[in-house]
Parts: sequence; structure tokens; C-alpha cells
Amino acid sequence: MSNIGIIGASSYLGQYMTDYLDAYAIPGRFGWHESRWMELAEKFKHLDTIVILSRACRKEEPRRDERTMTKEIGGLAKILHAFHDKRIVYTSSRVVNLTNRQRTAEVLRHDISVMIDVATRGHLRNRTIHLPTQANKGLDHMIIPENVDSDDPMDIYAMTKICGEILVKSCCKDYTIFRIWDII
Repeated sequence: MSNIGIIGASSYLGQYMTDYLDAYAIPGRFGWHESRWMELAEKFKHLDTIVILSRACRKEEPRRDERTMTKEIGGLAKILHAFHDKRIVYTSSRVVNLTNRQRTAEVLRHDISVMIDVATRGHLRNRTIHLPTQANKGLDHMIIPENVDSDDPMDIYAMTKICGEILVKSCCKDYTIFRIWDII
């Protein structure tokens, strides 16, 4: 097996990526107490890279709200603390840029996995990359909406991903953030 662990390995992307990278599936929930994350970090201390694919959302509507945002950001903080000495690959979303919400660009799970493999090998260090790479067209910055409608799940999701990116950039010495577009 590789020296890569995936949090969110049961997701559509995670299942493919775990096989492609021959990675360890790290079980975990954002709502877990920090001590459980610390136990997992000890169990997987041999890993070099942690890929975070997880999202906090419900199966029923509303899928995202203030509670899911708090749960995801709080959980991410616990994960980053527990795996503080690892390379972190964090998957964000195109929706952090308001302009990108109306645009589409498809990207294959295989292509995402190839790029994440590149990042796990130490390349693309401390960068934010759009996938597909041509989708961005120069819009690499975050646009934080001034008037966030807290009932709009897209705004909640965007703000969650913005907070996640800021947290990763602030807490990690070695990270790569992928803003993933429309997975096919």
C-alpha cells in the first residue's frame, strides 16, 4: 500500500481514488471528538499524506445549513490538528468563486486522481488548483459574498469551502487545495 490516507473514501470520488492510489481508507466523522481523531492519527502515523474528500451534508433537504457548516469546519480543524505533521490534500469546490457557479466544466474521477497523486508526491505544494485546470480562466481568487442568504444552501456550501480553504492554508505547512468542478 501507498503512504496515503483518504478521509471520505466511501464517496463516489473516494472509492475510485482509494483503489487508484492504493490508499488507506481512514474512517471518521466530522462530529467525532478530537481524541478519536488523535487515535486515528496514531494508528496511521506511518502515512505521509492525508487526502480530505469529506463533506458535511444531509441526504434530505436542506442538505446544507449553518449546522452542517459548523460541523464540517469544526471537524476539519480537529483533523488538521490530529494530522498536523502530514501533507494535506484538501478538496474544495468551484463555488467559492461566485462567477463559477453559473459555469460548468466536467472532470473525470480518473483525472482528479492523477492530479491528487501528483500532489501526494510533493508537487503542487502550497497551491490552489482548479480541476479541470482550464476551467478557471484566471478566476483563482475567492469572492466572499457581502450579502449571504443563510437559507441558500449554495451560499452555505460556498462559505464552508472558503472557511475550509482558509483553515488549511493557515494550519498546514504542506498542502494542496483542489477546487473541483463537475465530477463525472
